[in-house]
This record gives sequence, C-alpha cells and structure tokens, in this order.
Amino acid sequence: MTLKLICRSLVLVWLAAGYGMAQTSVPDTPAGHTLQAWLDAFNSGDRAKVETYVKTVDQKQTVDGMMSFRNQTGGFELIAIDSSEPLHVRFRVKEKGGATTGLGNLLVKDGTPPTVVTFGLNGLPPGAVVENVTIDAAERTKVIGGVGDVLKEYYIDLPVAQQMTDALKAHEAKGDYNAITDGDTFATQLTKDLQAVSHDKHLRVNFNSFKSPPRKEPTPEDEARFHKQMERDNCAFDKVEILPNNIGYIKFDGFMDAEFCGPTVVAAMGFVAHTDALIFDLRQNGGGQPAMVLSVRQADALDRYLQPEGGQDAAELDAVVPAGAADADAAGVCVDG
Repeated sequence: MTLKLICRSLVLVWLAAGYGMAQTSVPDTPAGHTLQAWLDAFNSGDRAKVETYVKTVDQKQTVDGMMSFRNQTGGFELIAIDSSEPLHVRFRVKEKGGATTGLGNLLVKDGTPPTVVTFGLNGLPPGAVVENVTIDAAERTKVIGGVGDVLKEYYIDLPVAQQMTDALKAHEAKGDYNAITDGDTFATQLTKDLQAVSHDKHLRVNFNSFKSPPRKEPTPEDEARFHKQMERDNCAFDKVEILPNNIGYIKFDGFMDAEFCGPTVVAAMGFVAHTDALIFDLRQNGGGQPAMVLSVRQADALDRYLQPEGGQDAAELDAVVPAGAADADAAGVCVDG
C-alpha cells in the first residue's frame, strides 16, 4: 500500500501509460449507476450538468475543480471494471486527450440517487503493479505514524503539526478507524481529521493501490511530453482579467515548472501591471514547485499562505519574473476554507 501525504498539496500530474482495451459498460448496481453519472457529467464539459452532479451525487467535489480537471484531461473513456459490488466499484479509465490510464475506486451510499462516500482516481505510471489492498490494524498504525513524521518534518506550522499528529493518535486509540478496511476511505477520513484541526484545505492524504516501479530520471521524450501538457494547460493559469475599478484578477491552479513557465508568469503579471489592486485566486490551486511560488509572489499577502522550502534571493527571482512585473498597490488572496 502506498499512502502519500500532500503537505502543500501537489498538483496531480498524470503519467502517460497506455491501456489498449475496448470501452466497457458499467455494472447495473448503485455504484455502477453513480460511476455512469460521474462519467456523463464529467465528459459533457457542461458546467450546468457538473453542478447538478455535485449537488445531488457528490458534494465533496467542486464544480470548478471538476471543470478544471475536465479541461486538463479532455474527459475519460471507461476501459475496465476491476471489481464490482453493489456499493463499491474499482475501475480504469483512459484520458481522451492523451495516453494516460487512471485507476479509480468508488464507494457509495444507496439512495435515490446513490451518493458518493469515497471517490479516488490516480494516474497509473508505466510499469506500476496494481495490488488488492486491505487495511488492517497494523497498517493503520503504520500509516498514522508515517503521517505524523511527515507533518513534523514538512508542515509549515510545527505546533499545528503536533496537534494534528496527536488528534490522529487519539482517534486511533478510541477505535474510530477500526471498521475501515478500504484505502481510499481511510485516506478520506484521515484528511477530514487533519483538516478539522488545521482548517487547511490544501492538506490531504491520498491513497494509491499500486506499487510504482523504481523512479528513473526523465528521458528527453518524458520532458517534452510534460512540457507539452503544461503548454496545453497554460501552465495552470486559468484566467487573467481586469475587473471593474481597475482591479486585476489572476486565477491559477498550480505552481508548475518555474523555468519553463516563466514566460507565462511574465505575460500574466504584465497584463495586470497597471492595476490598482490584485486578486490572486488560489481556490483550486493544488500547490507545486516552491520556485514557482516565488515567481508569482509579487504581493506580500502570499507569504501568509505559502512558505516555500529553502531560499531564493531577489536576483534569482528576477531571473524568472522581472522586478516590477506587477506594481499593484494592494493584493488579496482567495483560498479554500
């Protein structure tokens, strides 16, 4: 089992993997019907349909988040059902806009319509080995210990990190996790318990039910494919505009490769260079590279929410984004929570 704590919430990067299989049908079960509802809404690219799905089926999702992910992937084709029970289905999908295969896990509560209890979807790296994972008491203890170690090493606020660690151990001692045997459900519950203490919506635990092959240095082809994906996603810059009263607005959903995306940052900041105030909309931002955080840190307000690892002096920052690229008198940051 692989559980990965995202302390600054990484942007989901789908790794290319082919999976040649004809499209399959969904099971005639509550879980299958919910899977079909998600596919229909997601693939439609229609905001109204996505909004209806979120309101009636899965209120843990956000409309903006689903629409952004839809734009990144081009939608999904269902290619396999790995296992099916009335309220639980594991499945595989393939990007319509690329060669990436994703492994999904869906648990629902029966009703009219069924509603989502847990939904997980992860890109399968080439050579990954899928495992049938059952979470037992020993595994839960191991994961909770690992989460605490990572929090205390990397989380921005050490006292809060300790509070979160203590909260998880208290939940475990009370037996709150004893009935959980599904990895995605355990990850979801840990995320809820961490956020209940930190109120940090960019802090979460993810579950992967596969073993990745040993990490290798990316080939030139890998780099080119990744850069092509970033170009298609406009380096995660979703919207840049000037609102009434000369207020600049920049919505970007991830801190991507600073060196490659530097020109995009310059263009965005240049567009709002003469505004009287700036709004940075990070509500759908999944985090990413510390260097990119520095690249867009033209407003001191960002420092309250984002603390990159290491340091970078003004000369290094100006090499990516020239000083004065955006000279607004005030800045605001929109975040989740």
